[in-house]
Amino acid sequence: MPPSGRSWQRSLQAADSAGRLLDELGVDPTRQVDVFSMCEDLGLWLTFMPMDGLLGAFVPEGAGGVLITDQRPITVQRYTAAHELGHWRLEHGHGLALDGEEHVFGATPLERERLAQVFAASLLMPPPLVLSLLARIGVGDHEHVGAKEAYFVAREAGVSYEASVRQLSNLQVITPSEATALLQVRPLTVKSELAGGRRPVHGYADVWPVDEAWNDMLLALRADDEVVISLPENRSTGYRWMFEDDVIEVSSTSEPPPLMDGTAATSPGDVGPFLKAARAAEPRRAPGAALERVRHLPGASTGSATDERALPGGVTVVGDDYVPGRGPMLPPREARRVRLAIAASDHAQSGISEVRSRREAVDRGPVDRETDPLVAATGRRLLGFRFVEAGPKTIRLHHRSPYSSAPPVEAYVIHAIVEPRRHGFSIDQLVEEPQDTWVSEVKERKLREPAGAVNDPEQAE
Repeated sequence: MPPSGRSWQRSLQAADSAGRLLDELGVDPTRQVDVFSMCEDLGLWLTFMPMDGLLGAFVPEGAGGVLITDQRPITVQRYTAAHELGHWRLEHGHGLALDGEEHVFGATPLERERLAQVFAASLLMPPPLVLSLLARIGVGDHEHVGAKEAYFVAREAGVSYEASVRQLSNLQVITPSEATALLQVRPLTVKSELAGGRRPVHGYADVWPVDEAWNDMLLALRADDEVVISLPENRSTGYRWMFEDDVIEVSSTSEPPPLMDGTAATSPGDVGPFLKAARAAEPRRAPGAALERVRHLPGASTGSATDERALPGGVTVVGDDYVPGRGPMLPPREARRVRLAIAASDHAQSGISEVRSRREAVDRGPVDRETDPLVAATGRRLLGFRFVEAGPKTIRLHHRSPYSSAPPVEAYVIHAIVEPRRHGFSIDQLVEEPQDTWVSEVKERKLREPAGAVNDPEQAE
């Protein structure tokens, strides 16, 4: 039955209705909720189409239909679908609902829209899911939740950053003042920080930072999402993380001719014959050849910007950076001894040279981790990948020398399943036999279709 009672009681009833719907459909509340499949399982027509000025609509025709715009990011589509499900569930499918931005996300004065917002938040971010996500990153009770933690919850739950912050406030994980402060942080700022300082190609896409602990693991991504792989690399060893086709063929060169050609210098200071012989000798290789080869060595640049490089299967390299190992900071106990020695030097004349060296150490201060790299230290290689096309993907990296055909000393592989953007009707809703061969062919063709353009409000900023 529709919610009744006071405003706060109706909100609790809407949230409880979302939890009961998850139970009725057997949905695990500790995992990301597939709201689109829920619509189909409930027998509702689910359609993605251009909608002028609207995010979605609920149409009470037949069993009911959920219409979603196909011109917004997947997080907005998911939240809008949950909002329309709220109209169906709370109002028993009665009445047409045309929902714009202010109805789905805004502080609307309309009671039916406010309750649908509560329903959507509780459906996509039930308490067991939010608490399990916070526990996964080590955030317990009374611990600080910052912008990175809020974005982690949003990414794993498949919702927007703003929706995540508001639900964290609803669940009293953060205070209203903390929520207000977090809402002032641009999600793009958090994503850029996770990408090593590089701005994602599309502001609406999610950024997934992974390291060596993720070797041979599977990621569930959406079209245009970016994965930033961070791997340890010591460039003084001559080994790099490379793709299979990055090995450079190096051929041996013959021994250079003697400079003198048998001619002796007339005096110790006479170098004319040497220069004459050197100029006459034909170079075996252009002087700039070695520099040119190093210039095009994979991963040789230290900047965060790089030209995009297309890989097979709809994957694009959008970032290649190297962060060198940084110097250690002065330990607290040693720093205290240095300060005491400096103070003692003001009243004593002995040991001036030792104190002077210690004073210089303090004047320099602790080693700056950003500007003082350690020579020959192990740093981190940051590789950014954007997944353009839907379907299963695999990225393989080999740790090897670019000038040797020897087998790699180490390998790294990451797997991904990329969800396509949805448009039109679900093919399963149009056929009586979803297992027919032609149905599978249509599904495969839709997976290979290029993703359509979506509005990216972050791009204009």
